[in-house]
Amino acid sequence: MFKASKRIKKTSTNLDNIMTIDLQRGSLMSTKQRKERDKKKKKEQTKQKVKQKVRVKEEKQRQKEQEKAQETQETKPPREATVTISLIENPITTEDKIYNAILRVEQLIESDVAISREDLFDLGEDVERQLQEILPNWIDKPWMYVTPEHQQQLDSWCADWSNFIMDYARINILHIIHIEEESAKYPFNNKVVDKRLDRKQMKTLGDYIVAQELGVWWDRKKIRLRLYWRTLDEWADIIYEWAIKTGRIASADRVMTIYDITQTDQPWSTIPRDDLIRIFEIMEDKGYIEWADKKKKAIAFIF
Repeated sequence: MFKASKRIKKTSTNLDNIMTIDLQRGSLMSTKQRKERDKKKKKEQTKQKVKQKVRVKEEKQRQKEQEKAQETQETKPPREATVTISLIENPITTEDKIYNAILRVEQLIESDVAISREDLFDLGEDVERQLQEILPNWIDKPWMYVTPEHQQQLDSWCADWSNFIMDYARINILHIIHIEEESAKYPFNNKVVDKRLDRKQMKTLGDYIVAQELGVWWDRKKIRLRLYWRTLDEWADIIYEWAIKTGRIASADRVMTIYDITQTDQPWSTIPRDDLIRIFEIMEDKGYIEWADKKKKAIAFIF
C-alpha cells in the first residue's frame, strides 16, 4: 500500500511538472507572436511615414514647377512683340505674306477674338518650333508620367496635363485626337526619361477635360476625344472674317456648301460636320449667313 501510494504521488508530480512546462511554452510562444506582430506594425507605420514624406516632397516640387511656369508666362513679350520678333527671325518672308499676316492679326484684334498661335502661321512659325515653346518645365520629370493616388495631387496632375493637351491640339490644329495614337508620340511618349502615358492615363485625362467642358468623347470606347480649344462662337466670327478678307462675301463665291468649307485648307476645315452645322447656325443668328437651300447643305455669306 505504501509503495502504491508513493508511485501515485510521483506520477502526479510528474504530470504537474509537464503541465507547468507546457503552460510556460504557451506563454513563451504568445510573447514571441506579440513581438512579431508589434515588429510588423512598426514596419508598416514606417512605410506609411516614408510614403507620406514622398508625397509631400512631390507636391512641393510640383508647386515649384507650376510657379516657375507661371513666372515664365508672365515674362513673355506681348503679342505685338511676338509678331515683330517673328518678322525679324524670318527675313525670307515675302512682303505680301507679311501684309496678309498683319492684316489677319489686326482683324482679330479689332473683332476682339482671342488670338492663338495658329493665327501667326503666315509669319513662318512652324509647329515644331511652337511645340518647343509651349513645353512645360515638368515635361522631363519622370513623376509626371505616374498617376498620383492622392485626390488633390491627382487633380493638379490632370490640370497640368490637360492644359498642355489643349495647347498641343491647338498648335497642331487637331479637333479630334486619337488617344492611342497620340500616346505613342512625343511628349506623351518621352524617350528622354523613358516614360510614357498609357491608355488608362490618357482616358483619365480625357475624362477630366470632358468634366471641364472643354471636350467630349467622340465614341463609346473613349478612344477619340473632341477638343474645343476654340468655342464654336469664336469659329463663327473667324469664318466670317475669312469670307470678308478673301472677298467671297461680295462675289459669286459667297455661296458655299459644307463640303466647300472643308476644302478651304483652313484651321476649321477639319472640324467635324456636326459642329460645322452648329457653327453655321450661330452665324445665321448673328446675321453672317443665310441658308442657300432648304436642306441646309449650303450657306450664303451676307455682306
